[in-house]
Amino acid sequence: MMLLRCLVLFLTLLIGQISGYGSGAPSFTCSTKMPSHGAPAQTSPATDYQITTSSSTYTPGGSITVTITALNGKVFVGYLMVAKDEGTGADLGSFSIISGGKVMCGTTRNQGVTHTNKASKTTESFTWTAPSNANGNIKFEATIVQSYSKYWLNVHSDVVTLASAAVTTKPTTTFPDTTKAATTTSVATDKPPATGAVTMDHRCGDTRGCFVNCEGNDCQYVVSWHYRPEYVDFSITRKVTGGGSKWLAIGFSTDPKMGDDDVLHCLSDSAGHVTVARSYNQGTSNQPIANSQEGISSVIGSYNDGVFRCSFRYSQVRPDPDNRVKRQGTSRPMIDLHQHRHLMLGDGPAFGDILAMHKENPLVTAEMVNLQSTDIIGDVARYPLVKVHGCLMILAWIFCTGVGLVFARFYKPVWSNRTILGLKVWFQFHRGLMVTTLVLTLVGFIIIFVEANGYSKISAPIGKGYVASHPILGIIVTVLTVTNPIMALFRPGPKDKNRPIFNWAHWAVGMAAHILGVITICFGVELQKVGAPKYTVYVVIGYIVYHVLMEITLKIYDLFAERQNSARIEHMEMKNGNGATQNGNSFRPEEPKRDPKDSIIKKLLLAFHVAIAFAFTLTLLLLVTQY
Repeated sequence: MMLLRCLVLFLTLLIGQISGYGSGAPSFTCSTKMPSHGAPAQTSPATDYQITTSSSTYTPGGSITVTITALNGKVFVGYLMVAKDEGTGADLGSFSIISGGKVMCGTTRNQGVTHTNKASKTTESFTWTAPSNANGNIKFEATIVQSYSKYWLNVHSDVVTLASAAVTTKPTTTFPDTTKAATTTSVATDKPPATGAVTMDHRCGDTRGCFVNCEGNDCQYVVSWHYRPEYVDFSITRKVTGGGSKWLAIGFSTDPKMGDDDVLHCLSDSAGHVTVARSYNQGTSNQPIANSQEGISSVIGSYNDGVFRCSFRYSQVRPDPDNRVKRQGTSRPMIDLHQHRHLMLGDGPAFGDILAMHKENPLVTAEMVNLQSTDIIGDVARYPLVKVHGCLMILAWIFCTGVGLVFARFYKPVWSNRTILGLKVWFQFHRGLMVTTLVLTLVGFIIIFVEANGYSKISAPIGKGYVASHPILGIIVTVLTVTNPIMALFRPGPKDKNRPIFNWAHWAVGMAAHILGVITICFGVELQKVGAPKYTVYVVIGYIVYHVLMEITLKIYDLFAERQNSARIEHMEMKNGNGATQNGNSFRPEEPKRDPKDSIIKKLLLAFHVAIAFAFTLTLLLLVTQY
């Protein structure tokens, strides 16, 4: 009997050695990471396997997602992975399970992770939490088993560097409703970076494609992705402003405009928990979908010190061509990330699960993006029709109207004895400039409606809500611009009793259009799509100040000229040709005298005004078109 028991035990051990450890690596391999398979490790590079992380940096006490993936149609049946301090080689941190596997190794028995069965696998992910006293860079290192006799040692990830801030890990948030967003660990900063820095991902251009706005290593935003046929790992980091709940999203569009776009959005609630979900853009508004969690996993994120960070995995499948979007059913097919799309990046406030309208227009890549590439994209979409619209309005309301109104208000007495084509000089200039204003305004109005596909609300920069009134002000200005020449068709005669009423109405409509036109330009140059420097608005304000001062100067000059003329008439003594008074024998009537306002000074002031108005116009045109 004793002999039989020994034989059974021997056979059991033998079978275990032959078939491998299907329930995971044994504990005695924690130090060597060497399977007891009796076969040597492969010496060729493990090109069919990779280890990726959800972030290129970690913080003491914080968590990141680590994933083992088989490539090129290969599989793996076993693994043992640990995190190693790059300086000392010691195993660091602790693992927790996301989907498959079990923890082992170390005094806490969670410094490593291994498989739980010998089934074929293509990917498995885990959450790794750094020790609170971590102070060096780390990399993840694994033994990966393809079959009993074929395995690789020391398969490692890219280096994960230590961030500058300590973090604490918040508890995981779960939702009983499966339509809610996927969620994992949220990281909150106990001692945030001094400036809420966003730095360049060192993997950009190497293993990841990126959409960035950086000067050196200081960035406003970094969107990076790592493509695999079965999934894409995304990481989004952006500087944002304001407190409370926030959303940060990337959209996938067939054109640079919003409308019918798939969206993957990160949502940070007031407690700092970050979730990820799918949605879509219908026109300029975001709409939820029923299958919002489908395909999303490995979520990790934080919103601290003005920086929103969000990383996640999106598992993709090629959609059924017959699977159409169900608009009313709020269900959409999986996003096909094999296709080339424009990437959109936006953020804004959130109210519960509702994404409020962004405060600034989303940033859009200039060209469609191939997510399979590892290019670094720094160029954003330009909007040439928006710039053309802006240039036309600047020409119309800064130069043409700015000069045309001055002719009508102050230059009627000038060149009073001269005409152009039978009409007063001032009238011909005034009419020509104002007709030009009408034409430029109508063309600009049509162009922007074509660009916006009709009337469209716009997003105002944070703290500048007044800018959102630009479209409605533009419509009002256009209506006033068209109204004035129509009124002129019904102008009463010079001696008609209603002529004063017309004059006042014509003046009021013209002045209202000019004032609102310049204000609309002032708001317009602050719009993101215009792409003008921030100081452009101060150039417009400078023009406003100058124009007011010029009108005051011309009015004072006219008043002074009238006063001088009145004094001259009161003391004037009319003389005959020989010097005798009018009581003399040969009185000759005085020749008609030129209006005192028709002076060389007045003409010099006009030349000066035209030059300055042109200078402001040219400056604004350059600022709008050159940036």
